[in-house]
This record gives sequence, structure tokens and C-alpha cells, in this order.
Amino acid sequence: MHQRFSALSNFMEPPISGTGENRPQPLDYANPLHRAKKRRPRWLLIIFLSLIVVGLFWITFIPSLSSHDSVPRVRSASNLRQIGQAILLYTNDHQGQYPDSFATILLNEDVTSEVFVSPSRNETPAIGPTTQAIADQLAAGGHLSYVYLGRGLSTASVIPATIVAYEIPLDSNSGGNVLFGDGHVEFEPATYMAKIITKAAIGQFPVTMPSN
Repeated sequence: MHQRFSALSNFMEPPISGTGENRPQPLDYANPLHRAKKRRPRWLLIIFLSLIVVGLFWITFIPSLSSHDSVPRVRSASNLRQIGQAILLYTNDHQGQYPDSFATILLNEDVTSEVFVSPSRNETPAIGPTTQAIADQLAAGGHLSYVYLGRGLSTASVIPATIVAYEIPLDSNSGGNVLFGDGHVEFEPATYMAKIITKAAIGQFPVTMPSN
């Protein structure tokens, strides 16, 4: 009886032949046909890693290098925008009339003496025990980095090309930020700044942006 059972088992289970890779492989339900899996080229991985390295370098180092000169310019432009907003608030309370000076803006609106100093220049903010004392110091010298051209103007006479204030250039080869009548600020090159300063010096008011 035992011999018959062994013979029957041998008949039902075919002998396994071969060794190693030649032996039948167990059924892979995810890949029943046992197709060879494609391997991605190694060069794709190298390119991908290289892009990551370049991206990290760009994010980390390039902004710090490119912003060395632009940060003071941006901060100066922000100062002029704040001055422009303060002028707008002043005109709303004074029948459209522009303030006579930076000191008038300081005394009437919520600004500090820091906004009248450009980080690109060497002037220092005016200080004093009272707002009036600080306003008086603005005209004492060394506390203004901008020139105000809005005296005598009104919302009725100002156009977008009207120059309300501008940043004093460092020298004849330097540009500066300019506050326009519609409140926007632009950085103008040295050639335009020279024309603006010339117009203001000879009393051509209101001063407008040179056409060329």
C-alpha cells in the first residue's frame, strides 16, 4: 500500500529538473509572464541629481549676490512710496492741496523721519524730543536724501508724469528713484536724473518727466 501511494505521488508531481536560474520560478502574480523589468538609464539619475544641486545653489547663493546693490534701491523706493501715500492723505484733508515741504508731511501724517533718508546715501534720520523738533531738524542739513517738488501743486494740476520728489543721486554718474504724480516710483538712470535736476534748478514747475 505504501509503495502504491509513493508511485501515485510521483505521477502527480512532475520531477523538478535543473538548478539555479534553470529551475522553474514561482508564479509572480504581478508579472505572470516573467517579463524582464526595464531599468532606467543611469544617466537620467545623474542629470536629475545635477539639476537638484544647481537648483539648491541658485536658491542659496544667487539671490544674495544679485541683491547686494538692489536692496538699498528697493528700500529707497519704498520710502518714496510711503511719502507718496502720506501726500495723498494730506490732500484728502486739505482740499487737494499738496503739502509745502517734507516737514509739513512729518507734522501732519503718520510717518517717521526714517522715510526721508535713503539707505543708498549717508544722511541720518532727524531726531528730537518732539515731532516739531524733528521737523525742524529735517531742514538743518544731513537728514534729507530726497528733494520735494510738490510745493504749490494740487490734485487738479498734477498729472502722472509730474515729478513730486526724487532721490538725490550719489554723483553725476548715478541714477535715483523718482516719485510721480500718480504715486508710482521708478528708478531713473543718470541721464534722466540730470535733466530732472536741471528743470528743478531753473524753476520749471511743475517738473515733468523728460520725454527723451
